[in-house]
Amino acid sequence: MADVEVEAVAEAIARVPLFRGLSQDHREDIARHSTRRAYPAGATIVKQGDTSMSFYMVLAGKVRFVREGDGNVQVDAIEGGPGTFFGELGLIDDTERERTVIADEPTECALLVKADFQRELREDPEIALALLPILNSRIRRLEEELARALTSAG
Repeated sequence: MADVEVEAVAEAIARVPLFRGLSQDHREDIARHSTRRAYPAGATIVKQGDTSMSFYMVLAGKVRFVREGDGNVQVDAIEGGPGTFFGELGLIDDTERERTVIADEPTECALLVKADFQRELREDPEIALALLPILNSRIRRLEEELARALTSAG
């Protein structure tokens, strides 16, 4: 990937909450391991229920996130454009995709495969150490939201 492309992907990575604590060098290292992929309008980028093995960042275009309920009935849809990202937790575990993501117009994404991300973590453990406070913050926030929900329900 050319340096200009690496910088563009590193900028997109900087906007992802999971990666905000990383240094510019670390974001560029991760960007070098990413792949750019183009999707035509109407293409399914990921499918609900599939195993999440890659993280995606929308660089150009527009996507629609669709959640299907029982009987393949669409229960909600959210749109996103450049800067939108999805699948970041799939870099850590093998969760199922919660939504189908469809390109609403010609769309370009940068994607990072779980195996490449894990190799980067093994090569530079400082990346993992930088991620720990962010993951811890997410856990604390979820615990607070759960406590509020339980308090208001009781």
